[in-house]
Amino acid sequence: MPKNNYIVGLDIGTKKTAAIIGEITEDKKIEIIGIGTTDSRGLRKGVVVNLEATVSAIKKAQEEAELMAGVEIDSAFVGISGAHIKSFNSRGVVAVSGKNKEITPDDIERVIDQSKAVSIPPDREIIHIIPQEFVVDEQDGIKDPLGMSGIKLEVNVHIVTSATTSVQNLKTCIERAGIEIERIVLNQIAASSSTLTHDEMELGVGMIDMGGGTTEVA
Repeated sequence: MPKNNYIVGLDIGTKKTAAIIGEITEDKKIEIIGIGTTDSRGLRKGVVVNLEATVSAIKKAQEEAELMAGVEIDSAFVGISGAHIKSFNSRGVVAVSGKNKEITPDDIERVIDQSKAVSIPPDREIIHIIPQEFVVDEQDGIKDPLGMSGIKLEVNVHIVTSATTSVQNLKTCIERAGIEIERIVLNQIAASSSTLTHDEMELGVGMIDMGGGTTEVA
């Protein structure tokens, strides 16, 4: 089966490193076909403190997952967490383009890009921009403005940042293990997306993930 029919997740924690391989079925669901776990020795509170130990743990978890799944992996979505993660709210505003003033994907992309036009310290980088709500001509509470008519489009977002050095050291370990990074994902977002229902998220349910070195809330 083509490799694009598989999706791989990698979670590198203080106590445990885990790799999981999922197969995308014909009905677009994900079936777990391989899991690999090993003890971690190179991380402390989400930060790499020993490159070689972290690389070794990644390789062991990868090999175990590959053996169970019967496939080789060369890329993965990678979870990140730690005390270096910070976040804040921001807002973007743009004029709706187009003659008929119908909101297009380009308008949505522009307003989200505008929301990140804020001062970020040089030692930090943005890893997530999470739209909370859109506002069209002062009408708020809109989740998806695509196709709506309006003159002004606004968005309230939550921006998540991480320490650049922490991200780079994590990337270095993963690349040395021979894995290409598809995307870096905040662990809290990944965990809440997989455990909370849509209704729970809308109502404001919290999720607590207690790990070996960090405790995370989403």
